[in-house]
Amino acid sequence: MRLLVLLCMVVGFGWSALAAAPESPAQPKAPAVDFKRDVLPILEAKCIDCHGAKEKKGKLDLRTRAAMLQGGNTGAAIEPGKPDKSLLIELIHFNEMPPKKTKPRVTADELQILKAWIAAGAPEK
Repeated sequence: MRLLVLLCMVVGFGWSALAAAPESPAQPKAPAVDFKRDVLPILEAKCIDCHGAKEKKGKLDLRTRAAMLQGGNTGAAIEPGKPDKSLLIELIHFNEMPPKKTKPRVTADELQILKAWIAAGAPEK
C-alpha cells in the first residue's frame, strides 16, 4: 500500500512539474537596427555621394538623422515610426532613388533594414 501511495506521489509530482514547465522557450529578440552599423553603410553605398558632404542634391543630406528630419526641397526624408509615410522609403520603393545610372539599386533586404530603423523611431544609436 505504501508503495502505491509513493508511486502516486511521484507520478503526480512529475505531471505537475510538466504542467508548470513553459510550452516553449522564449524566442530571442532580433537585434535592434543600429544606425551606424546597419543603416549608414547602406546610405553611404547608395545615397551619400549625391546627398552628403560634397554634394546635396535637392538640398538633402542623408548622413545623420537630424539632417534627414530637416530634409531637403521636398521636405523631411524620414518620418520616425512611419516608414510607409517616409519619403526616403517611397523613393527607394518606386525605384526613383538611387538613379539607376549612378548607383546600384537598394536591395529588398536593405529596404527592410531601412524600414525597420524608421519603424523603431529612427534612433541615432
